Amino acid sequence: MRYSALGRAYWRPFEKEACEKYFDIAFHDEMSDVLIWRHNTENVTLEEYNQCCSIEQNYKGKIINPMSSFDYTRDKQACFDTWKENNISVPESFSFTDKDDFYNKLKFETPFLLRLNDRATGECTYLVESRIDIEKNLDKVISDYTNTNNHSTKMMCVQFIDTKIKNKNISFRIHVAGDEVVSGYARLSDDWLAISAKFTTDVKDQFIEQNKRVKKLIDKNYDEIVRSVNVLGLHHQGIDVIADPNDKLYFLEVQPFYFSGRPQGTPNPTSPPFWNPYKPKELVDWLVNEKHNLYKEIPYYFDNWLNKKNHFDNCYKALSNYVWS
Repeated sequence: MRYSALGRAYWRPFEKEACEKYFDIAFHDEMSDVLIWRHNTENVTLEEYNQCCSIEQNYKGKIINPMSSFDYTRDKQACFDTWKENNISVPESFSFTDKDDFYNKLKFETPFLLRLNDRATGECTYLVESRIDIEKNLDKVISDYTNTNNHSTKMMCVQFIDTKIKNKNISFRIHVAGDEVVSGYARLSDDWLAISAKFTTDVKDQFIEQNKRVKKLIDKNYDEIVRSVNVLGLHHQGIDVIADPNDKLYFLEVQPFYFSGRPQGTPNPTSPPFWNPYKPKELVDWLVNEKHNLYKEIPYYFDNWLNKKNHFDNCYKALSNYVWS
């Protein structure tokens, strides 16, 4: 089966090799059987989006991550709404246009997040922990909204879910390709924004515990995780997921171009052996120096995520199975 790949996103480490292991190259788009859209969500202009939709309307083959579902990757409110309609667990949320609209729609108590719907990694996102903090944070998010040029940007209020275990906030990144969960890993932080860059040496034991936990959560909730991507009409995504201390999952967002490192030849390339994580140094050094012992504890993390060659091989094998099904 022949593929064509369109979009401005670079190929991540070992990704193109994996793709061409399971799909043949089509030298002209109209000769391909599979069209793979490759977009970094934040970098797609309205003009590009419209051009891509035009191409897609005339395409006769199968499409991976179609543009008809692209808005889900940048509009978190649309994502929440569709997930809720399909019984995928999400925090309570609403979008709003101004302060009056916000107060008219607010039905849940603090804590909650005020944010823009199309930002990632905590950008333009503010944690409101008590009612006295609402006004100043409303002013911040309204200012962010006023200064944006993106036609699809909205303001959102999202219920904040307590994920703390042993006084650390925890989040998970889980990867789905086709009808399979490919990998998943845990992130811990003192801060409400739990990402890998927040790793500190005092969380080593919890890091192991939570990476064991994410594998159990995947096994227990496998069908819902796959379905969370399927109901959006998407096929290859990184999903940000959290769980409360009782292991109830909440789905937060999808990312088609989830960060897996930048190879040589791209701006600001990252470093092997893992490509991502490539920082903080304390995390990378620990994973390298203690690999023999850590692998015994969390093999899923090493085999399915840290090993990018294996990760993308699993992704494109799953996509191939999906296309042939």
